[in-house]
Amino acid sequence: MAARPSAKFDFTCTASEAVKKNYPGWKEFIPLLRIASTEVMGSELPDITRMKLGIVILTDDELLEMNLRVLKHDFYTDILTFEIEGSENELEAELYFSFDRVVENALRFKVSLRNELARLAIHGMLHLAGFDDKEPEAKKLMRKKERFFLEHLQNERSIEY
Repeated sequence: MAARPSAKFDFTCTASEAVKKNYPGWKEFIPLLRIASTEVMGSELPDITRMKLGIVILTDDELLEMNLRVLKHDFYTDILTFEIEGSENELEAELYFSFDRVVENALRFKVSLRNELARLAIHGMLHLAGFDDKEPEAKKLMRKKERFFLEHLQNERSIEY
């Protein structure tokens, strides 16, 4: 189910200095984030032949500041998804995660950090593929897709609960 061999996928993942300080092991999750993103790209973005994706891991306060500045939303969130540039066959995008939310959500839902990080990567990629979670039915479909990709990754032993 991974991206087609002919599809070019440029992937980067960085973290803020605060995340590097507070969560020194954050880099161990980079391969998982790449795999999760690639899986969704291969299945849900079949026309994309070139994708450039950047994932930036921030703290709650850093993502809140971005949410306020860019979207004028005054609340914490676990992810922000931005399409930077797109055409019929090319896509450049950035996903911003709050590692603080990842830790809290993993504890709350009794899943591993790997599972929660993979879910966020899948969630962001689904937004890029045109899925929305604003209305109840759309949210239900998006959650179903998230579960599908998480189960696939679990079967591939990329993540564990």
